[in-house]
Amino acid sequence: MNASRFFILAMGCLPTTISAATINECKDLLRTGQYEACLDATTEAVERRSYGEDWPMLKAEAEMQLGRYLQAQETINLGIQRYAWSIRLRMKEYHLRAIIGGQEKRQQRLDEIAQLASDSPWRYTDADDLVALGETSIALGADPKDVLEGFYNRARRNYKTRPDGFLAAGQLAFDKGDKQLAADILSPAIETFDDHPAILFLLATVLKSSDAERSAELAARALEINPNLQSALLNLAERQIDAESYQQAEITLAKIHQTNPWQPESHALQAVIHHLQSNPVGEAKSRSAAMTFSGASAEIDHLIGTRLSRKYRFAEGAEYQQLALRTNPLFVPAKAQLAQDLLRLGQDKRGWELADDAQNQDKYSTTLFNLMQLKNSLDGFATLQDERFIIRMDRSEATVYGSRVQSLLNRAFNKMSQKYGYTPDEPVVVEIFDRQDDFAVRTFGIPDVAGFLGVCFGKLITANSPASQRENPNNWESVLWHEFCHVITLQMTGNRIPRWLSEGISVYEERLEDSRWGQVMSPKYRERVTTGDITPVSELSSAFLNAGSGEDLNFAYYESSMVVEFIVQEHGFDALTGILGSLKDGLTINDALDRHTGGLEALDKSFDAYLKTIAKEYARGVEFAPLAKGEEGGRDLQLLSAANPNHYTAGLAAAADLIRAEDYAGAEKRLQQLIKLYPADASGNGARKLLATVYERQELPEKQAEVLQEHLQRSGEDLQAAMKLLDLQITAQAWKNALATGQLVMAIDPLQPRVLRSLLEVAEATDSESESIQLLNGLLELEPADAARWHYQLAQIYEDNDAVAARRHVLLSLEQAPRYQDAHRLLLSLTDDTDARKMPHQ
Repeated sequence: MNASRFFILAMGCLPTTISAATINECKDLLRTGQYEACLDATTEAVERRSYGEDWPMLKAEAEMQLGRYLQAQETINLGIQRYAWSIRLRMKEYHLRAIIGGQEKRQQRLDEIAQLASDSPWRYTDADDLVALGETSIALGADPKDVLEGFYNRARRNYKTRPDGFLAAGQLAFDKGDKQLAADILSPAIETFDDHPAILFLLATVLKSSDAERSAELAARALEINPNLQSALLNLAERQIDAESYQQAEITLAKIHQTNPWQPESHALQAVIHHLQSNPVGEAKSRSAAMTFSGASAEIDHLIGTRLSRKYRFAEGAEYQQLALRTNPLFVPAKAQLAQDLLRLGQDKRGWELADDAQNQDKYSTTLFNLMQLKNSLDGFATLQDERFIIRMDRSEATVYGSRVQSLLNRAFNKMSQKYGYTPDEPVVVEIFDRQDDFAVRTFGIPDVAGFLGVCFGKLITANSPASQRENPNNWESVLWHEFCHVITLQMTGNRIPRWLSEGISVYEERLEDSRWGQVMSPKYRERVTTGDITPVSELSSAFLNAGSGEDLNFAYYESSMVVEFIVQEHGFDALTGILGSLKDGLTINDALDRHTGGLEALDKSFDAYLKTIAKEYARGVEFAPLAKGEEGGRDLQLLSAANPNHYTAGLAAAADLIRAEDYAGAEKRLQQLIKLYPADASGNGARKLLATVYERQELPEKQAEVLQEHLQRSGEDLQAAMKLLDLQITAQAWKNALATGQLVMAIDPLQPRVLRSLLEVAEATDSESESIQLLNGLLELEPADAARWHYQLAQIYEDNDAVAARRHVLLSLEQAPRYQDAHRLLLSLTDDTDARKMPHQ
């Protein structure tokens, strides 16, 4: 047996076994954030020369948590002198050097670890040694998959009661962008390590975008166990900054400083706050404090820049990433973030070059892989360009409705730039994605992000196309109008506008353009407002960040838009543009509101009263409570509805019962009463939709069309109703009405061939040649199997005005269907006309 191994085993048989218990106690002190107590205990153990590398490891960790970085360096050096074989102490110094500087020393420690492991691989098989070897391998450029299996999973399998392998494996998966793998590793782990704050908090971070409620619970539990857990406190401060709760964020950072006055990331976040509050002196001071020990830090500049980019300050964020790369030109996170910043600023050439360079350095980053895959998709897009917009979209979709996109955006440009007195000084890039994952990667850097229709970065708009929204169709025109409003407000303020105000203006302008667009008062919103579930104006940004559901988020949009409406109504449109100007000048939103609305406190109170008045007047006297169990059908329901004529929910259910019983006269009467009771209903299952069903079953198409038209005057996204109405209008040859309905259908889903065929019939009936040409070109894309037919019809349209185009299309038709007799006759006619034109005049 090796002598040193024998010595270690022998030590375990001596009366000093109390050391093991003390080590566990110190680990518990660290785990629960009692760093001073841990430092006292480990200092005493080291001074009495208690054996084991755990003692200097724990002592150094306590010193690092307390910000005593130079003392930690001394502890590590002394530990390595005594335990020359320790790879864990060397890895501890590697991490410490990220704070105090010394890249050459970092590399030296990595080389030493590699040599020690090569010389004596049998020595390093414990869980924490395997993790140290894995971290070394990653730092030296090894394949993360090999590290995961060869080190971290090995630690998990062999040491199921030790957290080391689970934490390292989850962190590696998360760092490489594989949140699902990280969750798969960590979710079972917390059953064993339910009191391990680092594992709890890492899982909370992993789940933040997919399960916000569970994430919040885990983060709270982690801080309950360790109130001084710096990673959790830093994350809390970041969330408070995102919510523009800067005062609360500074309180959180101060709590960190009570434990560790030199914590680098906390000073970096304080620099971010100073930047957002237009305090360059404070910003420089905090940045300097973050680098007190290192002198320069790519990690710190990267963090500051990334947080600024999250606040849509992409230009300032890019400057910080460039600072990071000057310190460390090979720092991949800064390179990847700079690439995305530049792409959002419209500097595509340089952005894609950086992304490619970063991926060549880190071939295992799923974020970079997805980004470069996205470039391949974008390279295949069509580009529609004029002096105001550069529009990129799928080639087929561009043919079908690209001109409509251009027309809508230019209409928005004309209206908004004139209204707000601001004209963008360079073309706005608009990218419309037919795949949700491509949209998510372009927008957020990762796939599988649902719930967003479009996003504006100031000079760039990204949007989902109707092809990606088939399950839940939306009005793409309202989406692009909304996002272009962001272009104006973001550029007007130099991206200094808080999210709630920018969203509020966009929704407000949507409603002004088309009453069917944007969020409006509803029964659920009425209940929230009347019960006092309103966020004060001064805290509205937090309503977006802390939304626990889609309904919460939609209400945040609605409430923000109503604040804008209230400001314009009470203080004039000049007050709104004045607020935007003050934000551009560097004022905080609350100071800007104070200046232009007569005081923030008064605004909070008056807006609260304003919104509650609107809610009380909305559907006054109408009851929307859900039915109790047992009230859903039958005679009792009819009695309930008759006894409570203002109970809209009961009335709808009673009418549906009557329809099922084929009592159409009774259903019609009840539904007409409900429409009169609550005429604002725009829902897809309201009284008008049920009444349309009654008329359809009675074969009364004129009445069915009339009630559907009334419904669609309030709803801009009900594709089923719009297509049904279009069919009815075409059958009745009501061409003018069909043309209007067709425009609505195209605004919801222009990619259904049946829709284009119906609209072609309308265009032909109204002699709209330009519309017919556009629709036929779209059908060529969507129904290539009928290409012969569509080319023939195009040839007919061009026959009188453009013989060359007519001949080309008729030949294309015959290429698809060589025996197409009508096409042959048209070709002969075109040939005869051509020959006649060639004959000399007699």
